[in-house]
Amino acid sequence: MRELLIHDRNVQERVVNSLEKVWDLTDDLVEFYPRYEEYTVTIFGSARIQENSPIYQDVFEFAKNLARLECNVVTGGGPGIMEAGNRGAMEGKLSNSQIKSVGINIELPFEQKNNGYLDQVFPHKTFFTRLQHFMAVSDCFVAFYGGIGTVLEILTVLQLMQVKKISDCKLILVGKMWNGLIDWFESEMLNEDMQLIHQGDLLIPHLVPHYQDALEIIKQHKIQSGL
Repeated sequence: MRELLIHDRNVQERVVNSLEKVWDLTDDLVEFYPRYEEYTVTIFGSARIQENSPIYQDVFEFAKNLARLECNVVTGGGPGIMEAGNRGAMEGKLSNSQIKSVGINIELPFEQKNNGYLDQVFPHKTFFTRLQHFMAVSDCFVAFYGGIGTVLEILTVLQLMQVKKISDCKLILVGKMWNGLIDWFESEMLNEDMQLIHQGDLLIPHLVPHYQDALEIIKQHKIQSGL
């Protein structure tokens, strides 16, 4: 029995060492992942927003405007807000434009099937690699109304921007639901008893009430980026 345990430990150590090498390789590959030549905006938001919702229509118009600004539009590739973003990009794209409507999807037992408005589809089996893909190709991240998945995406971007693992990017939160999240950060992480974050961390995300405000930020950032 003891020999078996020692053998198992040796196998486990080899597996752990091999996985660490794979993770190192993944980090290196992500760093060199080719960016799009055009300015690229990733749209985050709920898969559960219906086509007849005003939010869906806002995202559609937002992405349509992005396409006319010659921006690639990236989403999670699924229904709801993701579909609205890709659909708007396809609608707004000029006939001679090289921009793309992109879906970076995840294999789930529910909700997440490809929408029908995609030039490129990249399927992922894990949220880890999918999030890395979003980070690797985007110049700007814009979140509309969403649930836990959207919050995960926002916080991933925010944390990477906070520690400067990604730079020269914008994070824009559209809609009143996000005000409460930032208020919670301020009251629970930045108060008289505890200073768990810096005041400047709260200035990383741009909170705006309407997609038109997000467009203005993107126009300026696009010019500054030279894209």
